[in-house]
Amino acid sequence: MTTTDVPWITADTTDLHELEEARDRSWIARSDRGYEVLRYGPGLSVLEHPGLLKGPSFLKRLDDLGIVDGEIRRRWNQVVTTTEGDQRKRMRVPLAKLLRPMQISKLRDTVRGIVHDVLDEIGDPAEVDLLQALAWKIPSRVYCHLVSAPVELAPTIARLSDSVLGPLLTNDRGRRQEFVDTFWEGLDFVREHIDARRSNLGDDFTSAMIRQQLAGDLTEEELHAEALAILQASIDNTVHQTAIAFGKLLEEPSRWQDVVGDPARIPAATEEAIRLRPRFNTIFRLAAEDVEIDGFPIEAGSWVYVSVRASQRDPEVFDAPGTWRLDRPAVRPMMFGAGPYNCLGQHLARLEINEAVLAVARRFPGLRLTEDWTTRETNAITEVTRLRVALV
Repeated sequence: MTTTDVPWITADTTDLHELEEARDRSWIARSDRGYEVLRYGPGLSVLEHPGLLKGPSFLKRLDDLGIVDGEIRRRWNQVVTTTEGDQRKRMRVPLAKLLRPMQISKLRDTVRGIVHDVLDEIGDPAEVDLLQALAWKIPSRVYCHLVSAPVELAPTIARLSDSVLGPLLTNDRGRRQEFVDTFWEGLDFVREHIDARRSNLGDDFTSAMIRQQLAGDLTEEELHAEALAILQASIDNTVHQTAIAFGKLLEEPSRWQDVVGDPARIPAATEEAIRLRPRFNTIFRLAAEDVEIDGFPIEAGSWVYVSVRASQRDPEVFDAPGTWRLDRPAVRPMMFGAGPYNCLGQHLARLEINEAVLAVARRFPGLRLTEDWTTRETNAITEVTRLRVALV
């Protein structure tokens, strides 16, 4: 197959039918922005290929948002998600140790307590905005625990995360100044928190990063950049994937009753929600050199977009791919990436979602939607915009 043989699709399309129709013809397509990978196997090959880089994708997001401030770009380029090679490894390995499954499993009781505290605060159970009353509160409070910040700061932390990642991931130029202002506010926030923590180190994430800096493994600016990156990544994405999980469970009442009747099925339900409605709809890479994926040539300098939505419904991998099923063989979600760029926080995100569903299922088994849940879809991400429920 050559570049002239592949189908052409609309760049930035949100039309799942268009993606699936092109996928039925070829695993790869072309668009005005580059190559579009539509099947699971080749998509995994793209995400694992050492010649296809993730770091430049975040700087491209700054370009697309119109962020020309050189100081913001310089500091952004110090975050683990934008670095490559030895620098990336140096910054990633310590974080990976903190976020490995064994470490995250030790947080189960803490996360469970946070979820129940949040549920205790809900007023009228007959009319609840589950997005605001639950999904936005849990990740920000978990973050406070991880970095030993006062829980009273959780609303501020949630706002900081949303005001940076929201505009950046949706390419909302109307929120560009919000992004700029909040970037600097967030940097001041983590700097002040780090300075306050230096005299009382413990076993939290902030203390671990401070020790890395004291040992010479991080510069002062890298320490601040890492702390800001953890704040941003810990909140927004988990919020929306949590809301998506509830939305998918509740849109068909029998799904909710399945997990109420058998809570052991909750992890499978979380994975199926991630498969059918991922928070990230597309992941993209820059070809640093000429590469081949399944024998197909991709020229250096090309952007390669992996459609998470299409690949996680690949019929070659998933039987009846559009159907909700909890008995599927385990297949790692494309949404969390792969290879050296896989998402470090995925195990924590799963823990938070599973514990939220479990707590609600036990305390409010009659949970139901009071109206259709709604989302804002872009080619890059899905944001839940409304999730109104009755708990009883």
